Amino acid sequence: MIYRPKTGSMWDPSVIWHDGKYYAFMMYNKDGPNGLGAGHCFLASSEDGVYWEDEGIVNEEQERERGCKFFKCFVGRCGARFIMDHGVARPEGQDTLRFYESTDLKHWTYLFSNNPDPRWYTRRRWDHMYILPKEEGNPAAGYWGHPVAIAKSDLPRGVGMMESPDGRTWEALPPAKVEWGDMPPRDFEWGGCERLGGKYYLIGGTSGYVSKGYSMYVFVADDPRGPFCPDTEAYRLCGSLSENVSWLAAWCRGNGELLISNYASMELGSRSPWMLPLRKPVVDKEGHLRLGWWPANECLKEMPLSLTNTSVTLDTGKADGDYQSAWLNTTFNLRQGAILEGTIKAGAVTPGDNYTAGFVLDEGSGGSMAIQLGIGAPQQRETHIGRLRTEPDGALEFVSEDVTGSGCATVTGIEDGKEHTFRLLVRLGGFELYIDDLLMQTYIYQPFFGKVGFLARNAEAVFSDLRAWSMSLPAEASFSMPTSI
Repeated sequence: MIYRPKTGSMWDPSVIWHDGKYYAFMMYNKDGPNGLGAGHCFLASSEDGVYWEDEGIVNEEQERERGCKFFKCFVGRCGARFIMDHGVARPEGQDTLRFYESTDLKHWTYLFSNNPDPRWYTRRRWDHMYILPKEEGNPAAGYWGHPVAIAKSDLPRGVGMMESPDGRTWEALPPAKVEWGDMPPRDFEWGGCERLGGKYYLIGGTSGYVSKGYSMYVFVADDPRGPFCPDTEAYRLCGSLSENVSWLAAWCRGNGELLISNYASMELGSRSPWMLPLRKPVVDKEGHLRLGWWPANECLKEMPLSLTNTSVTLDTGKADGDYQSAWLNTTFNLRQGAILEGTIKAGAVTPGDNYTAGFVLDEGSGGSMAIQLGIGAPQQRETHIGRLRTEPDGALEFVSEDVTGSGCATVTGIEDGKEHTFRLLVRLGGFELYIDDLLMQTYIYQPFFGKVGFLARNAEAVFSDLRAWSMSLPAEASFSMPTSI
């Protein structure tokens, strides 16, 4: 949504802050539109974590000539040096980690490669590893690592583990135990483990699991060696129900704060994705990890956009049918992007389960992408995203594509009669919605003119204090619209 290299295609960015700048390292295919065909590591930098500039290629896979690919890397600060590890997709399998060191994040010296320890792991996968200091601020204490690994068949599914005294040499350990409870065991690729409030939060991604689409999940432990437990009440950290939209999220160490990075395809099936705005990790009073709006992202706002109305009221009790909608008078330039903010307050006017309020994004020909926020108690509501179309008889038909509800860490909807703030970002073919500064969803649609509006179903909804800005990002020339915007 906000950055990808000017040429070629990337995959799986990892972010770290050092000496006044953020650095994003990513898989990079310099010759084509598929980031999974990466042969190199590409570096981008940013002074604020929002506006990124290409730095160029800083590393490459050593055996590219025989078809080996440079897969996801992590970079960790280990004392006075930085350590990079990255996976290698070889013709023989994805079973190799390579390690490098650097003092400036741009010039890397090769250290060694290793493979999974056959005592505990198979060779089916041995991949990227997030580096966690054993003691914050004390490099002499050493480091933990959680590589992507698959345990042998005679061992329970767990979490790959390594440890190091200095980041330069690593010893494999038996897998950390996972107490799965009622959740089905599964092998994940890991986005790292970090400590917050005395707990350790391990995030992992996969597709075709609890949801069909690629999603991230949260495991919690009292110790980085486990046992880890799925956080069943807020298990799905982010991701989608039926489609692969956003991909592997990862911990990153910012300027004195922890952040979480993620990236997404801006159209279905694309292998040339974009970085998303960095997120702020939020641990609520029950200890659940959630994704929040990072205040630094405020600098995405550039020029205020003129809105004829700063308040819109919808009431299906005074309209024909279950639905009522209203469009903003402003058409957003989706090549550049826009941000819409305000408050939403809604309540049911018709008894039943289908009362919602939310947003519509124009897709042309009488159709739109609708975000229908469930109204009610958090554990009893669901938010549905999908197509809303006008039938020949004038009736509206909704087909749900994505559901956020029980077991999700993202916002499931809004409370009846309570005023909430919202923040909607739209750019290219993607959008992100935040409610009360917590992530509701990242998703994609097929934009037509760039129109955005409001929706109520069996509800009365008031959208107030409406404000909009164009994004302070360069217009994406390669993004095509059906007609001029």
